[in-house]
Amino acid sequence: MKLPNTSSRQPPRRAAVLVAALVCMAIVMALLGSMLLAALRSSRQLHAERGLRQCELLLAAGLDRAAYRLAKVPDYRGETWTLPAAAIVAAGDGQVTIEVSAATQQQAPQLRVVAEYPTGSETSVRRSRTILLPSKTPPLEE
Repeated sequence: MKLPNTSSRQPPRRAAVLVAALVCMAIVMALLGSMLLAALRSSRQLHAERGLRQCELLLAAGLDRAAYRLAKVPDYRGETWTLPAAAIVAAGDGQVTIEVSAATQQQAPQLRVVAEYPTGSETSVRRSRTILLPSKTPPLEE
């Protein structure tokens, strides 16, 4: 009596299981890769927003500092204010440049404040604001 040949009647199950396992593993790896890229993108976006917010805070502090100095020192012309990272609880140094231009006959005096954070980095954020100051000459009387 001859035994039936089972290999010709049924496809090998081991190969099908192996292919299914490899396909599942490829899908899981693709999902993990896309989640990792999303997390990296989110981290970079958060870092950029934090840098922008820090720069805006430095700009506001520079404006406040300039207003205080202008009120106390009449001939104040500006300064460069460098803040180390430890002073602003951040990852990099910040710099605020304050310039007060003198009044001319055609133009009122101006206050220009420029803030940069982190200083000297290729991902630095720079913001500036220019404000016209009131003239210190009294109005002409008629």
